[in-house]
Amino acid sequence: MNEALIEQIVDEVRRRQCLPNALLLGRKPTQETGFHYVTEGDYSAIVIGSLSAHELLQFPNEAVTEALLAGKAVYLCEEGLDYRSHSRSANRVLWSKLLSCERQLKQFGVQFLGIKQQRLVTADEVRRLLREGQPIHGRLTPLAKDVLEGKT
Repeated sequence: MNEALIEQIVDEVRRRQCLPNALLLGRKPTQETGFHYVTEGDYSAIVIGSLSAHELLQFPNEAVTEALLAGKAVYLCEEGLDYRSHSRSANRVLWSKLLSCERQLKQFGVQFLGIKQQRLVTADEVRRLLREGQPIHGRLTPLAKDVLEGKT
């Protein structure tokens, strides 16, 4: 199939659904954000689909600065923070600086869009799921991990 044609049709359907426009910086996120992406013209928010370590260290850029000054929402898709895969091998000083820059983004008001947020599973839920023979999915609390390991 013609991918460009499909993309045009999807864009037109979204436009007709009256989705608000968002200026897309970086690559397009895989998760649905509820915006129609534009690269120029009017927009009500900015979606940063990807951000390299170098771009983060130089942040904010002019478009984001103008949007924040104008009171527009700025969203950052965490899936686009590829440098996070180097957390174990990166120079500790550089890694600390990158984390500091992420905190600064949040202080500026940039909202992070998580990667399919996992729900928190408590110890009581783990006990119930084990009794029912159900699989356990999500982030476990420390006590839930102990229950799962048979320590409590």
